[in-house]
Amino acid sequence: MQPKPPHVDLVIIDGRPAVRGECDLANAQQIEQWLATFDGDPLEIDLSGVTFFDAAALHAFLNVRRDNPHARFIEPSKVVLRVLEMTDSVDCLAS
Repeated sequence: MQPKPPHVDLVIIDGRPAVRGECDLANAQQIEQWLATFDGDPLEIDLSGVTFFDAAALHAFLNVRRDNPHARFIEPSKVVLRVLEMTDSVDCLAS
């Protein structure tokens, strides 16, 4: 039996992109490409609904921030915040 692929929802909430669900190697590129379609100054990306977040997801979000320095990741869930704290990336993404 095949493992169930991670579930992620890429939605617009209150006029800003929001990521909900599991962010990992299986969908990090999809998330990165979706977020690259937005611009804004600042571009606020809601991460409050993220339930799983791995190194591939972190890499994707760092790429988004590199490509759009106005991107801000707001309301990171506890799962996201834990990874950001462990990797000393809080100031890079959650500022």
